[in-house]
Amino acid sequence: MSSSPFQPLAAYADDAIVADGEAGPRTVGDLRRDVLAVAGRLPPAREGGEIVVVCGDRYHFAVGVLAAWEAGHGVALPPNTQPEVVRNLSRRSAVTLLLHDTDASEGADLRVWLADSAAQAQGVEDGRRLRPIAETRHIATVYTSGTTGDHQACAKSAGQLLGEARVLGQTFDVDGAQRVLATVPPHHIYGLLFGILMPLLAGASFIRDTPFHAETVAATARRGGATILVSVPVHLRSLTVLEEGSMPALRRVFSSGAPLPPATAAALIDKHGIRATEVFGSSETGGIAWRVSETCTEPWRPLPGIRVDVDVRGRLLLDSPFVPAAEARPYVGGDRIELVEGGFNLLGRSDGIIKIGSKRVSLAEVENRLLALPGVIDGAIAAVAVAGARGHELIAAVVVRPPTPRDEGRSASEWIAALRTGLREWFDPVVVPRRIKIVDRLPREANGKLRRQRLLESFDIKGASATPTRASEAATAPSPSPPRASPAQVLATYRLRRTYPAERSFLVRSHAVRRRGGREVHEISVQVPSEVDRGGAGPALARMLSQVICRVAGLGRPRRMRGAGLRQAVAPGETLLLHLEVERPEQRVHFALDRGGERCTDGVVDYTDLGGLREAQVG
Repeated sequence: MSSSPFQPLAAYADDAIVADGEAGPRTVGDLRRDVLAVAGRLPPAREGGEIVVVCGDRYHFAVGVLAAWEAGHGVALPPNTQPEVVRNLSRRSAVTLLLHDTDASEGADLRVWLADSAAQAQGVEDGRRLRPIAETRHIATVYTSGTTGDHQACAKSAGQLLGEARVLGQTFDVDGAQRVLATVPPHHIYGLLFGILMPLLAGASFIRDTPFHAETVAATARRGGATILVSVPVHLRSLTVLEEGSMPALRRVFSSGAPLPPATAAALIDKHGIRATEVFGSSETGGIAWRVSETCTEPWRPLPGIRVDVDVRGRLLLDSPFVPAAEARPYVGGDRIELVEGGFNLLGRSDGIIKIGSKRVSLAEVENRLLALPGVIDGAIAAVAVAGARGHELIAAVVVRPPTPRDEGRSASEWIAALRTGLREWFDPVVVPRRIKIVDRLPREANGKLRRQRLLESFDIKGASATPTRASEAATAPSPSPPRASPAQVLATYRLRRTYPAERSFLVRSHAVRRRGGREVHEISVQVPSEVDRGGAGPALARMLSQVICRVAGLGRPRRMRGAGLRQAVAPGETLLLHLEVERPEQRVHFALDRGGERCTDGVVDYTDLGGLREAQVG
């Protein structure tokens, strides 16, 4: 990746079309004049200050982002455009202004600014170019999709965000002849990179509109002359119901945000001759790898400049220019992989394997098998804790095809029975979801992702360990609450405050130590207090982790803790398994907290000095 500054719009001639759509075409000259006009109305920039940009029109969004950068601001891009989410983000102390093209009363309506500044914009004809952007400058904060927990903020420098967009354009041969249509919103990092920044840096154009429904996607692509489609599996799946020939010839179709089901990949080829290019990455890491999928078993190829390896636990190790410079190298990802000739295979999330009874179950595998069943349009799987030897059970929400003469209006219970029968061909009965609910649609966000908590709420499940308050459409009785740890020896007690009673203490029930290579590996059974602070178990767990890790590692004063946040709700009285891997020469501890094989949180703690280098003890 080059260390030279990024020069916005340098790849275009002034009369080139940069955006087109129902609201009309815009040239690069139009874009430059609008950006400079809006930048001139923005408040003065301050250190760490950001502008929130929320625009449905992709051209307006590009104007807002480029104007913020031109005026010296960063941009804050919300995880979704729900009014309360945008409102809360706009109230952050770092935020200077909200720019939008909606009817909201808060912030500034970019459409009004552009109309009011038309005369000023027409006066910007002196050939002035936009200011270059230094590689190290902070330019954006994006947010994770929150599929397993709260949205997490990810700060991006120009080198990370614009550098990745430039690499994407070079990797996929995007040039001025290409026009990009995206079905994902521009405030999501995937939609931002592929739908706006990649074409802008490559000299290509983009379509202003963001269609979702299959017929509208096809019509917009034909009318707008799209050559590249940027989409997600759930939208691509809907294209497979269109008649052959309804999609225009596309040079490339991108898919990201979730695994592409093999059945969808095959149907796209059969119906439209489309071979989707899958892109693997995350908000935290940026893009990692890609593949052209026909069977969805092809190896993943790392993007240029990215090195991938695997650790002893099978986790992805990443060295990438798109990961923040402050992160340790290699960066430990949350996915399990295996290295193969030409790249690597994804084996699923490291926290996506659970045990049901004595069987190890991949949630991704069950979900993929569900999506491949006849008549299934969309579906999602989640695991919840239950009492007894089973430990967990699966739930499934499924969208099925509308009634046809072939099924004569099959009822929900008949669909559920058919789905169970289909899954039993692949899995033992204990693995088949105990509760299946037929729904009109899944509560997916605009980027196609589905937050686990919203799926649980559709079953009236309030948390990862809670049980439903009423039976689902599968007519199975609610399961009792998960058991608390049975009385056993207590090796150590960790109180949240010195003055707290025993009910506010974490209890260490067991502690096993072994060595693996140069690492010291600990597995510690910890019982959550029966009472916690008003803030819930999250802050209490963080305090407990700091106490236990310091006691076990004995490495001195912690310098930095990097973690993924609490991914699953934890209930008072539950028993968790704390995994610690101590790297004494590197002064580092990797930690992970599991509940019955389901990952609650993980991270790394770095230390400043070695302390006594003593063997770890608990108690």
